[in-house]
Amino acid sequence: MKQALKLMTCIGAAVFLGVFMSSSAFAGKTLVVAVGGDIPTMKMKDGKGSLSGYEIDMIRAIAKEAGVDVKIVEVPWKNLYNDLNAGKYDAVAASVSITPGKQGRYGMSDPYFTTGQLLVVPKSRVNDSVNGKNIGVFKLSQTADKVRRSGANLTYYTVEETAQAFKDLANGNVHGILCDTPVALGYTTGKYAGKFCLSNDNEGCTANSAREDYGFVVKKGNDDTLDLINKGLASVKSKDMDDQIMGKWFKGADARVASSLGQKSLFDSLFASEVPTGAQNSPASAK
Repeated sequence: MKQALKLMTCIGAAVFLGVFMSSSAFAGKTLVVAVGGDIPTMKMKDGKGSLSGYEIDMIRAIAKEAGVDVKIVEVPWKNLYNDLNAGKYDAVAASVSITPGKQGRYGMSDPYFTTGQLLVVPKSRVNDSVNGKNIGVFKLSQTADKVRRSGANLTYYTVEETAQAFKDLANGNVHGILCDTPVALGYTTGKYAGKFCLSNDNEGCTANSAREDYGFVVKKGNDDTLDLINKGLASVKSKDMDDQIMGKWFKGADARVASSLGQKSLFDSLFASEVPTGAQNSPASAK
């Protein structure tokens, strides 16, 4: 009887220790998150080397809510996943779309951002049809296929070639760039406001464009890190901190940007009071 009681005590202690070890996997450690090249409004680097943007603020908020320190490191796009699998950092935050293919190869967090696709054109081409035009794209998405079926020729760029794509747009080598909403916003505001704008062609700029979710990426099987990120993300959302960060980086954008993001009502209200009324600012009609 005593031996049985002693055995049960040992088993209970082992179970307790296992749970404790699992819940404190990051105790005293720093969560290291890799980011790629600049994506306007999502991740940017100023002349002094400081990082800013929606994803940067989200990473820091998630880590704080999860109760851990965080270190953000910049990594060339081409090395992001190889270095992740090599254990050089814990996670990747680089506007990565959650797809079945990626979920099969990596651990993907719960969604932290929803995006659509919009067509950026030179201001002089705002009313041009995509029919017969050369349109730059970064992936073969549903929206890209819709633009192709509308008579456009597609030129493909990699994400590493984002800056080059918009140089080509400025030089007239392509007539438009179809890109995710944050990139579209980044290249139609600020220093680019007088050069680029959103197309008025409903085939390339539509409130009904297929939406995608972004997620953080971890090495396949790294459940401790994935659980930690999801825990912090859930807390950020429960406190509406994601809305506050969204408002900081997207407030005052074109109404079509707001529509394509499809965020929560609080986020929508940030635009309602700032976007002027009038046909030129109305969301593109649904097809």
